[in-house]
Formats: sequence, C-alpha cells, structure tokens
Amino acid sequence: MEIQIPLEIVELEDNSYHIITTVLIGSIEGDFIIDTGASVTVIDRNTPFSHEAIADVPEINSGGVSGRIEEVKLVNLPTFQIGDYTIENLHAAVIDLDYVNTLYEKQLRRRISGLLGSDFLVKFKAVIDYENKYLRLKVSD
Repeated sequence: MEIQIPLEIVELEDNSYHIITTVLIGSIEGDFIIDTGASVTVIDRNTPFSHEAIADVPEINSGGVSGRIEEVKLVNLPTFQIGDYTIENLHAAVIDLDYVNTLYEKQLRRRISGLLGSDFLVKFKAVIDYENKYLRLKVSD
C-alpha cells in the first residue's frame, strides 16, 4: 500500500531549501526535515518526546556538516505517526540540533524536532514529489 504525506518546501535563504513534514511522537507534534544525507532518523535532544532506551546497544558517533563528532544515544519510539500512518517501535538517534534550530529561529521563527533520515526513507521506499509537495511511502497494511 502507498500513502502520501504532505510536505512543505521552505526557503531558508536565496536558493537554499529544506523539505519539511510534520510527525507525531506520542502526543508531541514536531517538524522534521526530510534529510536524504542523514544516515539515520534523529530527534532533537530538546524535544520532550516519549522514548525507551534500547538495551545493549552501544552509543554511536555522529558527524555533521560542521565536522564535529558527537556521541549519539539510540532510542525506541513506541509510536511515530507520519500523516495518518502510525509506525510502532521506530528506532532513532537523539542528537543536539541546536545548530539547525538557531538557523530556523533566525530565518523562519520555528523549531525543528528531528530529521527523517535515509534509514526511514529506504525502508519505506520514499519518493519525493516536489511539484505536488508530498512524500510517497510504501507501507504494509
């Protein structure tokens, strides 16, 4: 089955765009950047979302475009809703997205709660339709 998730294309500066969708983690709604360059889906450590620690998984290291390497905590999200589709037990990394949120606060007066990474996009065979502004996902019934 295929589902379509609404997208917003925001211009941060001249010819600098991000693709955003809204997700619901438990009862917390937040904006996520669709980030094909991110290896894994991440949640901003300052977003008050509900999660469970993943036992027996070592922390991993993450490097951003700044080149700074940080340790990352992996968590399980009991419920993750994108559009009308709910995913149970989605794994994600928790990182500091202050650098992203500083830019978003300055340019758009809004916050980013996370990044929808390539792990998610590959798993659900995501296709971005820029013209119609939606993300198409292949999900199981």
